[in-house]
Amino acid sequence: MGFYVFHTPKPRKFNYTPRYFDPNQEALEKKKAAMGLDSKLSEYEKRRMRIRTGYGYEPEEVKEKKVKIGFKGMRFVVFFGIMALFTYIIFGTPLVDNFIQMFLSLGK
Repeated sequence: MGFYVFHTPKPRKFNYTPRYFDPNQEALEKKKAAMGLDSKLSEYEKRRMRIRTGYGYEPEEVKEKKVKIGFKGMRFVVFFGIMALFTYIIFGTPLVDNFIQMFLSLGK
């Protein structure tokens, strides 16, 4: 029978070949292809890009730059505005002082 039970296989090697990727160069190539200039993009990539631009596709970088307030942000802005208005009424106008004096004069 032997010691075959304790046999462990050799680890497999990871065959990774690194590739150089330059996002600026990639963006430049896509801009060239969009303008119809000579670029290194394949016909398939050019066709995909034309379809995407036709349907209003925006890359993730452009979407991240847009400012979106949304419902929660708008709710915060409205709440902050109301609180600022109340703070102004309480501390900035004589309305509250007149109101307090009116109640004090009613008690006499």
